[in-house]
Amino acid sequence: MTDIGNPFGFDVATVLTGSGLTLLVSAGIMRYGGQFEYTTGELYGISGGVFIILGVLYGLLLIVSGYR
Repeated sequence: MTDIGNPFGFDVATVLTGSGLTLLVSAGIMRYGGQFEYTTGELYGISGGVFIILGVLYGLLLIVSGYR
């Protein structure tokens, strides 16, 4: 039986959550980015790097826990 939450080879809930989080961060950067000492491009780069690091750490946690 196929997994309804994984119809295309990736977890739909995770992708939608990640997309929503990315849009919220982007909206926050557009709205409040001028209040920081960094440029908009730098803020996007920093937030992208943070998402990559969190994703790798979460993936490693899943591997160590035996879920993947």
